[in-house]
Parts: sequence; C-alpha cells; structure tokens
Amino acid sequence: MSTVGVLLAADAGIAFSPSKYTSPLRGSTLLGRSVESALSWPVDEVLVVLGADAEAVEETVDLGAVSVIVDPSWDEGLAAPVRAVLDLLSREGRTSHVVIGMGDQPDVAAVDVARLLEARSAADAVVPKYRYAAGFPVVLGRSAWDVFLRLEGDIDIHDVIATHAGSVEEVWFDHLAPKRILDPSDLPETRR
Repeated sequence: MSTVGVLLAADAGIAFSPSKYTSPLRGSTLLGRSVESALSWPVDEVLVVLGADAEAVEETVDLGAVSVIVDPSWDEGLAAPVRAVLDLLSREGRTSHVVIGMGDQPDVAAVDVARLLEARSAADAVVPKYRYAAGFPVVLGRSAWDVFLRLEGDIDIHDVIATHAGSVEEVWFDHLAPKRILDPSDLPETRR
C-alpha cells in the first residue's frame, strides 16, 4: 500500500489578484514552491487538488511532476476537495495513508513529514504540534477517511480529527509551523 501526499489548492484566495496560487514567490509561484516541497516528502506520489482558477493555475504553475484533480465543487468549502481526493484514492484501493498539506504553505520540510509518517502505524490520524499549535500537514490513515467522505461545507480538519478519529497521535516540533500565505501581505515580495 502506498502513501500519497496531497496539496489542497482549491480555494479562491479572494484577496489575491489575479490568483492566489500563481502569486510570485522566490522565483516561482506560491503553488510551485509548495509542489517543490511536497515532491521532497517521503511519499509515493503527490496529488494537487485545484478548484478556483484551475485553468490559470495549470497554465502558470509547473505541475508536470504531480497528478492534478480539479474539484468542480470547490466553492462548497474545504470538505469538497478533501472528499474529491479521498474518493479517488478509495476507488483506486492502493493507498493506505494520505499526507494532507496546504498549497499555500510552501516550506514544509521533508524531515518533518518523515517524523509524522513514523508515528502513523497505530493511529487513525497524525497531527503535528508546532510549539503547542496544531498545524499541517496531517496524516490520515484509511480508517479515518469515511468520516471525511461524509462531510460537506467548510470544515476545520483539526476539529474533525479531534472529534471523529478513533486514535490520534501528536508529533511535537520545537519550531514554529511553516508559514501559510493567507493574505498578499504574507508574501515576502510584498513586504517592505
């Protein structure tokens, strides 16, 4: 059974113009940098879930080394892209764990993902704790997928894990979480 890395990049990022994930970042794009990080993770495959601006993202960002899913229900909320990828992987039947990361979090280190994956054997879900705060990516074992496949709307992945996962392993890191780019002012190129 394989382990798949997933980057969720379906949201509209309405504060960004023209598109959040095509925003310039260190000689590439926001999603390009996130993909570059994910390709270094110790996983068998990387999937990117697009939604809003999917066409513009596919034209601008080099996604040649990853598989892409376009979720037509992206505007429903975070449950939709999570459902889309878990539904696909469930039907394929060859994946035991997914590492769910965010497409707007470009600096997730492979060594951190390796530590999360080391803790996966006995848990339905593995959550990183960066100096006491839960973050991403999270690892979901197949036993936790059914809950996510039934959800709709805008969800908080950590709340779902806390309330529905049978067993959760927390992996503590003595550093802050890799920064997510949630607003244009979070981009280093826009700071003065």
